[in-house]
Amino acid sequence: MDFEDAAIRLARDQSKMRGRRKGGVAISTKAKQQAEYQRKRQARLRAERENKKRNEAYRLQCLHDCQRLFKEKTFVSGSNTKNPSQLFLKPTSIHGDGDKIALPPSVLQTLTSQDFSTEGGMPWTFRIGIVNPNYEFPASPSFQVLNAPTNDEEEMSDDEDEEDVQLQRISQYIDELRHKYIAYTHCTVVEFTQEEGFVGIPRHIAQALLDPENRHEVNRNVTIKTTKTVDPASSNSMNEEPLDITDQTPGHLAWGAFEIPDVELELIMVQLPKGRGCTLKPTEDAIKNNFYGLKDVKLVLEQSLIRTRATLSIGDEVSTWSRGKKFDLKVDKVIPHSFQAITCINTDIEVEFSETKISDDSAPAEASDTKRSSETTSASSDGFRLGTGKSEKDVSQGEGVTPSLADQTHASQVSLLPEPPLSQKDGVCTIQIRYRGGNGKRRFAIETSQLKDLFAFAASLSNQNERSFRLVTRFPRRELTYSDMTLIQAGIQQGQEMLIIEDL
Repeated sequence: MDFEDAAIRLARDQSKMRGRRKGGVAISTKAKQQAEYQRKRQARLRAERENKKRNEAYRLQCLHDCQRLFKEKTFVSGSNTKNPSQLFLKPTSIHGDGDKIALPPSVLQTLTSQDFSTEGGMPWTFRIGIVNPNYEFPASPSFQVLNAPTNDEEEMSDDEDEEDVQLQRISQYIDELRHKYIAYTHCTVVEFTQEEGFVGIPRHIAQALLDPENRHEVNRNVTIKTTKTVDPASSNSMNEEPLDITDQTPGHLAWGAFEIPDVELELIMVQLPKGRGCTLKPTEDAIKNNFYGLKDVKLVLEQSLIRTRATLSIGDEVSTWSRGKKFDLKVDKVIPHSFQAITCINTDIEVEFSETKISDDSAPAEASDTKRSSETTSASSDGFRLGTGKSEKDVSQGEGVTPSLADQTHASQVSLLPEPPLSQKDGVCTIQIRYRGGNGKRRFAIETSQLKDLFAFAASLSNQNERSFRLVTRFPRRELTYSDMTLIQAGIQQGQEMLIIEDL
């Protein structure tokens, strides 16, 4: 019996030991699973943090790449306690009809003492704007969704055209600038005579910064405080009429002459591309002053632009004068369009005019004497092209704005094809034709335009018959013949081509 009891107890003890082992194995497996979960979770969080840092670093790198494309250079301003790497100045009003501001002498010292040189003898150009106080990078959707490329995406990006990548970066940066600034434009300097801590801005710069239409839609309803400067030596207040100052030299103070922003303005040195073309839109007041009745729009614009403007930004207002009358025009488009702004210095710019409509109620009496009829509900322009002295409609018909009898006779024989749209880049050649007394420029679709279209354009420039001259290339010299052959068949490729008129 003792042996049987001992065997039973042994079996019971062994059963308990096996149960303990099974429970221990279960507990051990659960602990391992929990530990594995925690390890994977920590690895995922660490990967997310690293990926976030990588994306942030990539966005900053793209931002710096964009700033290099604009050739941005910032100042060191000890007076700016909020951001010592930027130059912030309080605006004051100065005389001037263009985009030239006045800066303190300390800025000139910084420009000359540090490496702030420009290429090709171009003037110092600045971006001037009102910074959004709530701005934090990145603010634009295009930068917020920008993530560092993966290995596969990096291989694909190697095959992309570098120019296309730059254009994409510039577009993203322009979008970011529209969120960074409530409003901004571009300018050059007229003189360095302003009081320290101040920047003198002319009327057109103030208008560009205060015009809600020039802002991004997210900032369009933002209210900007404005003021009028007051001469401290005068008893005039802001509510009184400004003093009658006879000295209106550009750059000189213009006390109380117009509204200016009552906030500090940020200035950053930039380098804009040389302009090749722009589209200006006359204001209603310009139409009422019979802008389209001017006989020589080209001369009027050239005299005013050369005197007053060094930059053109989309949304800017340009003023021009003829016989004591002032005409204001809005910058509607610029070429190249990627930077949304161009420089006018040391470059040839083809200027066109976009359509402007005004109601008959406000149309001037002299407008009835022009070719634009006021019989409909609105009076509209067909636009002019600078360089030919002709309207867009008249260029296509070969007619001058104010043609002589000989011009009228010849114009009836010339018919030009319409130019390709500005958005079309492929298959387009810009032809410049030189003739005795000037030159003209026009865009042609090389696959559809024919050689006889070139001769028709040359004839409209030189007021000759198409068969009374020959067209030759400059180098190597090659003579073109009047025929129905397309431009591409004649060896003219997309891009630019220079032709010369030689009389027979």
